[in-house]
Amino acid sequence: MFILVKYGNNETLLCNPSCMVVNLLTSIKRRSGYGNTDVIVDIADETGLVKELDNHKFDTGNKHLDSHATYILVSKELAREDTFELRAPTPLPPQYNYKPLLEKYEDLFPNFNIRSAEVQKTLKSKSRTGKSPSPAGRYSTSRQAGKKTPSGKVTTRRK
Repeated sequence: MFILVKYGNNETLLCNPSCMVVNLLTSIKRRSGYGNTDVIVDIADETGLVKELDNHKFDTGNKHLDSHATYILVSKELAREDTFELRAPTPLPPQYNYKPLLEKYEDLFPNFNIRSAEVQKTLKSKSRTGKSPSPAGRYSTSRQAGKKTPSGKVTTRRK
C-alpha cells in the first residue's frame, strides 16, 4: 500500500500509510522540507477535502487514506482559539485555515476546492428537573402511613 503526496513545485513523495498517523505526518513534514519549522501539515485529497489526520494521531494511516491515491500537502493555521459564546453551553472548537503547499495546484487539480470535513456534533439539551421519567417516580414515599394519589395528596385509612 502506498500514497503519493504532492507539494512544492510539483514534487512528489511516496509514502507508506501503514503506520501510525503521527509518524506518517512527521515523515511527510520532514521529507518535504518543513521539518524545522512551526508549520502544521496535513493532507487533502484531489478534490480539496482535508483529511484532518492530526485528529487521529494514534490510528493507522491506511484507516483514513485510500491506497494508490494522490494527496496534496496543506498547512494548517489556527484562525480562532477556543472561545466561549454566551449562548453556547460548551466552548466552540478551534477554527483552522488551510493553505495548499503545492504551487499551481489550480492547474494540476482543476476541481480542487479546499474544505474541512468538520462534523458538527449535535448537542442534546437535557433538562432534568430531578423527577423520574417513569410513572413510578411520580409517587414518592412518605413517612406518613397512607397512600399517595396521582394528584400528590396523601390519603389515610381510618380505623
